[in-house]
Amino acid sequence: MVTKRVALVGKPEVGKTTIKKVIFEGEDPNELVLFPLEATIGMKHSVHNFMDLTISLLDAPGQSLPILLKDEEKQIMSFQNTGAIIYVFDYPTWIADSQDIIDDIQSLYKINKKHKFGAKIILFLHKIDLLLGKKIGSKLDIIRRQIIRQVNLPEELPIYFTSLHPNLIYTISNAISDIFSNFSEDALALKEIITNKISELSKTICFVSNQDNNLIIQVSSPSFDTTVLYYLYEKIYSAIKSPENSIAKSRFVNVGSKLLMATTESLSDIHPNFNLLSIFSEILEENDLNELVQDIKNELKQKYN
Repeated sequence: MVTKRVALVGKPEVGKTTIKKVIFEGEDPNELVLFPLEATIGMKHSVHNFMDLTISLLDAPGQSLPILLKDEEKQIMSFQNTGAIIYVFDYPTWIADSQDIIDDIQSLYKINKKHKFGAKIILFLHKIDLLLGKKIGSKLDIIRRQIIRQVNLPEELPIYFTSLHPNLIYTISNAISDIFSNFSEDALALKEIITNKISELSKTICFVSNQDNNLIIQVSSPSFDTTVLYYLYEKIYSAIKSPENSIAKSRFVNVGSKLLMATTESLSDIHPNFNLLSIFSEILEENDLNELVQDIKNELKQKYN
């Protein structure tokens, strides 16, 4: 197994440790809402598995972030040989003091360049469930553009919008899997196969989950309307938690203002890390989706069987 180091950093009480507990340790997000975690004291290291990867995770306490951003020795200890530095900030803090967040992001970028760590700097805007009302996807697109413009760096950093609200839990698992899949040979192979199959299709998206029902792959055709993703995450979560809402029982899924044709298929007989393949499309008919599923399965079988 390949080992990769990943660092979680951010200000106090933005949700770093809660993300770790839910995604890597299987904690129930509902219980963590009722019984919040105490503040992290000192650097916390833990080891987790993701597909064919071993992840060495650093959870840096928020209280020590100002020191970390100034102390070169601590920077080297924390970030040397790190594949990704994930900066977590929440929606309320961004609204209250965006400049403070911008300063942190710019500092991390400069530190990474100065010491030549070669880490990916990745942004999580957390607690998006606090964005009330409809058209959450459109609102987040506006916020994304604001962040990119205000951070004003030579390169555009990846931004993921996340939440541990039960209906939006897949925002976190998709963000984590998307990051880790860049280091995983199995995930890269899976993503490449699916991308090749759907890149030429219109308005179609594909998900693959693992045995823990976390998303490990999300691939969409260029024309897919990503503003409906958050509605789609809710539907997938509901289907997993309540078998009576299973996507397999209904050919259609209502997501906001759109109606998508849907299909699911098990991949667990092909690879132990894969569970369900789910495909949604505005354009494809049922027969087209079934053919696409079989094409993907056949290519996966050629690779893994």
